[in-house]
Amino acid sequence: MRKILILLIGILPINLFAVYWITQYNGEVHDISFPDSLHGWAAMGGVGGGIFTNGRLMFTKDGGKSWTDTIIYPGKSKSLNTGLSLTRIAFVDSISGWAGGNWAAHVSNGTATGWLLLSTGDGFGTYGRQAEANSGSHYQSGGVGTMETVVDKLFWAYFEANLKSWDTYINGKAMPFATSIMSICFIDAYRGWVCCEKRLFGTTKGVDSLSLLYNFPMNDIDFIDSLHGWAVGDTGTILYTDNGGTDNVWDTLTSGVTNNLRCVKFIDSLNGWAGGERIIIRTRDGGQTWVTEYSADTTLKICAIDTNYVWALCPADYYNLAGSILRYHPYIGIEENSDFGRRSASGGNADLKIIKDKIFLSVPNNYYTNMEYPAQAVTLLTDIQLTIYDLCGRLKETLYSGTLTKGNYTFTPNIHKSGVYFVTLSTICHSERSEESNIIKQTQKLIILK
Repeated sequence: MRKILILLIGILPINLFAVYWITQYNGEVHDISFPDSLHGWAAMGGVGGGIFTNGRLMFTKDGGKSWTDTIIYPGKSKSLNTGLSLTRIAFVDSISGWAGGNWAAHVSNGTATGWLLLSTGDGFGTYGRQAEANSGSHYQSGGVGTMETVVDKLFWAYFEANLKSWDTYINGKAMPFATSIMSICFIDAYRGWVCCEKRLFGTTKGVDSLSLLYNFPMNDIDFIDSLHGWAVGDTGTILYTDNGGTDNVWDTLTSGVTNNLRCVKFIDSLNGWAGGERIIIRTRDGGQTWVTEYSADTTLKICAIDTNYVWALCPADYYNLAGSILRYHPYIGIEENSDFGRRSASGGNADLKIIKDKIFLSVPNNYYTNMEYPAQAVTLLTDIQLTIYDLCGRLKETLYSGTLTKGNYTFTPNIHKSGVYFVTLSTICHSERSEESNIIKQTQKLIILK
């Protein structure tokens, strides 16, 4: 009986889970960036339906459960509704990042427009202008189109347009195409790809050496290393390469949908997501099979930290400023519980407490009860198993397994990644007068901040 009970402990957290998406925010959001599982940023504001508003950034430090607004002013004045539209945001950690977009302000002769790139090292408590352009006329326009960070390096594209010309730049380098919509993917400071205007560009020597590879009518690309990459396009098209896209022979994968796909994100060789018109799909086998996870508005960005921490963006549009941030939420069959439920009035229970990232365990005398044998108390031998699971129910660490005598114990998890975990204490009691065992379990939430 004892071995069977221990086996049930091992499989229970893994099998009892389901997955769903929850809406964390609705409003004029244009872009999101989550450098870790707790800290995130959203770019907002602009001109919608002819209404001019100040640009804003939102910040969360609890994984998107709550947000704090910060107003961004492109000029020296802090009273002007400039129509600043922060369309792109990229952070490398909880405080260092960039925000970019375009702006339009009413002036005496019409509307003046421009674009700018802002940078910060303190979470936009303060910020500086890294690049900008002020056309001074509503006949000219510009904006920041795409952003991506690799370690602490920013790759970003901006465009400038007037009645006669249209130019696109990546990190200040003029590109041989003109568009405001593109996909940039770099795996380090030198190796990367750009997909736009139905063409694929590549480089192994940085932005200055981007060259046309071949025609490529896809909407978004993502590479996890120099060889393995995926691309998505219209009517549910998904392609895969294992040679870095050096030739135009990509494998066609079956998505099972006909929606126009706009974004793709992989976190490793197996786990990936794709989003598009009214749909989010996921694969767990490198793209060989896909399942529909959510029906949503057009999804233009998926931000994934790992298999548990994933966000999707349905961006606001010009007319109604209605956008949303979705959070992928795996719910597992481990419920937080602070009470064992005592076996009898005379029985004792180990006391589990969590303070910050420390785990405190107080073990009483050997468990005993007089419920089964009223004439005589029966001593119980006690085994303790203290384990940590992640949000998907996977065992991350066994802190202790064995018999503990009466006393107070302190355990420090050996987990180096911030996030939410569950600590489960299983107390296995074995009666000297019976072959039966009894398991008493307690689970508490553990939040690790690094």
